[in-house]
Amino acid sequence: MKETLTILNSINEKLGLVVEMLSADSAPVKPKYVEVAEKVLSVGNEALEEVIPAVIEEVSTETPSNETLEVGSIITYAGDREVLSGKRGTVVEVRGAWVVVAFDGEGKHTKCRKSELTLGANEQPPEQTEKEVVVAEEKAVAESLFDEEASGHKIEKGSFKEYRDVHAIYSDQKKMVGNRKYLRFRAKKVIGGDTLTQEMCHRYLIGVQDEEYLNEVGQ
Repeated sequence: MKETLTILNSINEKLGLVVEMLSADSAPVKPKYVEVAEKVLSVGNEALEEVIPAVIEEVSTETPSNETLEVGSIITYAGDREVLSGKRGTVVEVRGAWVVVAFDGEGKHTKCRKSELTLGANEQPPEQTEKEVVVAEEKAVAESLFDEEASGHKIEKGSFKEYRDVHAIYSDQKKMVGNRKYLRFRAKKVIGGDTLTQEMCHRYLIGVQDEEYLNEVGQ
């Protein structure tokens, strides 16, 4: 296509020069050969008008739409291949207007035009499994119920005064069973008139959704 365009341009230029030279020397009435030359020139122009848009389109598709792609770039496929639609991957090789991509989940590398790719991973989050959705919901509920004031309450008297606060008592993995049993006890009973500790332990256990305590108090 590009060679055709070059040839037609060359013919046009030569015919143009011939017409100009003949027109300069000719009488007001154009000789037959001048008319023939002008007709040939006109046909050449029409051919160019048909060829040029196709050449421009071909060049535009060959021109990389994303010059910043390089080895290691994370991309998302945005072309017409349905099996790759929306898939993300990593550029492993750059070949001019083409790149070789290792798409996630694909066992082999795929050759793509740069114009088919967009930089960056797809903004759509991966679809969560049912279990992941449940865990996320439980976490959101726990965070919304978490009582910062209760978790930061310090028990000033007794053997548990060594801990920083109620949350530290509850979170001690080495003494988890005994510590949590103690907090449940304190949450239900006022010791030495310390109603504040009873209230804070109760609020903390409700906040973290301690299953055993909730069963004990019927919540």
